[in-house]
Formats: sequence, structure tokens, C-alpha cells
Amino acid sequence: MKIIASFFSILLAVAFAVAQQSAAAQNGPQVMVLGGLTSDTGATHGFVYHEVMRGGEFVRGAPYTGTAVTDTTQVLADGNRIVNHSVAHLARDSEGRTRREETVSNLGPLPTEASHLVFITDPVARAEYVLDLDDHTVTVRKLEGTKIITVEQKRDQETAGKPIQSPAPTESHQSALGVDTIEGLACDHMMLYEMIPAGTIGNDRPIVVTSETWASPDLHLLVIRKKKDPRFGETVYKIMHIVRGDPDPSLFQVPRDFRVLENGSSLQTPK
Repeated sequence: MKIIASFFSILLAVAFAVAQQSAAAQNGPQVMVLGGLTSDTGATHGFVYHEVMRGGEFVRGAPYTGTAVTDTTQVLADGNRIVNHSVAHLARDSEGRTRREETVSNLGPLPTEASHLVFITDPVARAEYVLDLDDHTVTVRKLEGTKIITVEQKRDQETAGKPIQSPAPTESHQSALGVDTIEGLACDHMMLYEMIPAGTIGNDRPIVVTSETWASPDLHLLVIRKKKDPRFGETVYKIMHIVRGDPDPSLFQVPRDFRVLENGSSLQTPK
């Protein structure tokens, strides 16, 4: 198995932990951007988005398939531009299992040998699998503290716990911009403003970061995120060709001929 797949399994473990720690301050689905400087808020060269529910929760009863496209654009001081484009195939079944398949050809800004990887998170088996489709190997990680809830329960939680946002300028504030229809889904349109005060990281003026999102309450799914950060450029994440309904069950199973790596868990892979 290529080193990049093992590196990803470590990053996923870190991302899951970060998502649980930051859950109390945020509502709705979280998308962890791995491979950059930060999680959930984007980075210069985020190369994998990993969907993690708030507080380690996974939604049951909202199956779908779709294609996630991520485009990052960074403008350098000399006017040069660094542009990256990636495509991933996503799926979630009625039991809350999720799958992400993509070809990874860089670790942040560093090019590396391309790896065709699949990430399966199974809250029923309480395990996470990283499959290398080239080497036919799988790394297994046990999930702790997961909770499976229905879409209706998730919606009730968010309605009851949704904070009242102040329009006054602060270091971080969020504004609701109504509801838009995207991919046939009614999506909540939100804008998050974050300000890094002058002197925080050596900056002589405040740095303003914006993150515009469209999320579907019905699927509990982040459909679009447009993030602009003067330090790193612009990242646009969008899920297209969304089809509601249960995917093929085989998408969430580890093929029988895959070898469990020695550094993986001894958990039995799904049949």
C-alpha cells in the first residue's frame, strides 16, 4: 500500500476527533478539509473533504449518491496562479454508512504518486476503512462515541439548538440569507465572517475570511461551500448529480480479496 493511503488514515482519525471537539459550537454537517492548515474552514491545498456529523452523529434515513467537485485557486504575490481540481464520488445509505472514492495525486502542495482510494465510514459496525484500490489493501480504524440518529431527530435538534446570530461585527459572526433550491433540494443559505485581528499572526491589518454555504436540511448535507481567505485563495466545493435513494450495498463492503494491513485494526471487515 502506498504511503499516502496510510497518511490519509491518520488524517481521518485526527479529523474525526477535531469534529467532535468543535461540535458544541456549530450546527449542521461538518466537512473536514484535510491536508491544509486548518479543519472545517478550508486551506490552501485541501485535498480531501470528509463528511463528519456534529458530535460524531451519523444520519439514518437520508440516502443519496452524488459527485463532489473541489476547485482551489491561489494567486501568488507575483501574479502567478495555482489552480487545483479534484472530483470524488459520494454515497450514503439509509443506515448512515458513507463512502467517498477519489484519486489523490498530491499531499497538500507536494505532488506524489497517484492513489485510487475509497473511504468508508460504517457507524453500524463502528469502523472506518481506507481502501487502496490499486494495491487491494485496507486499513481499519475503530470508531468511538458514534451515534446514529434519524433525519427527523437531527432536524429537531438543530431547530431547538440554533443560536441567535447578532448582525453586529465581531471576530466571528454568521448571517442567514434565506433558502435557495440547488440540485432540486431546498438549501439553507448562510454566510460566515471571520476576522483575524491585526497582530495575531504578524499581520498589520485585520484579515477577513468569508465562508458561504448552502446545506440541505432534508439530506443533512453540505451541498456548496465557497470560501475566500486572503492568505490561501479561494476554494469552491460543490456536490452535483445528487440522486436520492439507497446506493448499491456493495459500495459499503470491503472486497474479500483485500488484505488488511498489519498496522490496521483486527476488526473484521464487512461481508
